[in-house]
Amino acid sequence: WEAARPQRFPTPAGRSHRMSFTRPRRDQVVLRFGAAGLPLHETRIYLAEPERGPVEFPAVESLYVVGDTHGEFNALAATLRAAGFIGDALEWTGGRRQLVFLGDLVDRGPDVTRLLWFVYRLEREAAAAGGHVYVLLGNHELLDLTGDLRYLNPREAAIAQAYGITYDRMLHVRESLLGRWLASKPGAIRIGDVLIVHGGIATDWIGVSLRRLDAMLANFLTPAFLYRDPATLKTHSDSVRYQAMEDFFWHPHSLFWYRDFVQNDQLDAPLDSVLHSFDARVMVVGHTQEPEIEARYGGRLIAAHTVNYGADMLLLVRDHGQLRRFRIGERGQPEPF
Repeated sequence: WEAARPQRFPTPAGRSHRMSFTRPRRDQVVLRFGAAGLPLHETRIYLAEPERGPVEFPAVESLYVVGDTHGEFNALAATLRAAGFIGDALEWTGGRRQLVFLGDLVDRGPDVTRLLWFVYRLEREAAAAGGHVYVLLGNHELLDLTGDLRYLNPREAAIAQAYGITYDRMLHVRESLLGRWLASKPGAIRIGDVLIVHGGIATDWIGVSLRRLDAMLANFLTPAFLYRDPATLKTHSDSVRYQAMEDFFWHPHSLFWYRDFVQNDQLDAPLDSVLHSFDARVMVVGHTQEPEIEARYGGRLIAAHTVNYGADMLLLVRDHGQLRRFRIGERGQPEPF
């Protein structure tokens, strides 16, 4: 892995390839791969254990939010390219702009693995350019991390089958680099006065800080708990912790499953209470699918998950203390709403 001694791994012709090597001393590996006569592709793999980042950030003038993408790599790439976030080689060209993914990058679509590596790389390229890519966990990341693969696309399942493993091992929170990366992501963040969460924050969580919510998430996303032996649940302490995890992940009022604010238009007081508790003026959510990006409750709630996975983007622009709202589609032109 030294620059003067690159290692080469020829593999038999085919659609899947396997190689193994001793972990290098460095925290980064550069992989260049391709076929004879074709250009080499380059991917950088960061081996350092991901750290949990902050969950509260300063306000920005412009904030871009992408709803649930569900493995629709081509639609997402087309939207980001049209909006000036990536170039022809899929490299970050967004400069100092701020881009949020609302979770549910996985399941349903055919290119989940490709999409995950793409966002993984964009996150680092954006940081190097002074920008920021935020990734939140959605309910489908939790389903995959806990081995519930009912929404897995057959094309994605074939990747694991080619290597003789189950798909959930590809996202294992310790054995997989992508799994470790996903497990480091928060369930909710606040950027200025904009509260961003996959499903929504119910009144159940009033008085609980975002940092505390993230600590609870980190406490449960561990191999010992995610991949536990059911026999360990016989003890009282494990049973209590198991129920706490069940409620945090799967309860209808969890951060990842809550839908009430989008599906009900009579919850002004509860929404205001949540916004006040988290020092926010607007909540942006995904998870609950709508025909197009919509504002509810006088603009205090924005539903950003549409039927067009990866093909729609929300833009919030701060203008004299107010947030102007725009939709961006595959043409890349902001349209006010």
